[in-house]
Amino acid sequence: MPRLFFTAEDVIRLIRSHGSDTLVLGVEDVLTAEAEEQAERLGLKIVRETPGTSPHVSPGERMIPNPSPIPKLLAVRGREVKLEAFGEQADARAAKVQLKDVITSEAGSPIAAGYMTLDHGGFKWKLDYDEIDVILEGELEIIRGSEIIRGGAGDILYIPKGAEIEFRTPTQVRFVYITYPADWQ
Repeated sequence: MPRLFFTAEDVIRLIRSHGSDTLVLGVEDVLTAEAEEQAERLGLKIVRETPGTSPHVSPGERMIPNPSPIPKLLAVRGREVKLEAFGEQADARAAKVQLKDVITSEAGSPIAAGYMTLDHGGFKWKLDYDEIDVILEGELEIIRGSEIIRGGAGDILYIPKGAEIEFRTPTQVRFVYITYPADWQ
């Protein structure tokens, strides 16, 4: 049997496409640490074969990569998205921060996307993921220490993983955020 390599995205896709609660790994198969954490979060039992043995597995129980791993196409109608209040931080409440994740790992995507709005103010945030913001309306400022980038409608801003920033607007702003990996929370 060929050696297989499993990432966190593979674990998510395999659970959705096969519906099993067990993943049987061959002796030579590789499971990344992130994939192992994802499996634990999702309640997926991992069984590893040992040399010269094969665990008792019913036919079809060993999950293998989907021969057609490409997820379905997905369209989000922005006008239909209802944003929700975000954060318990006083500064986020003061800026009336609202957001809604619209594409997540549940769709089989390794990246996520959503909408966010701020109104006259901002809030501090630390990113454990990479993010791209596409400004739809208004002006967005990203502040990191003494570094400030600003963007208006049609502009794209990039924020690297690990950045401690402040999202801010002098007026109002509406933008789309795109994150990698998908499970940013």
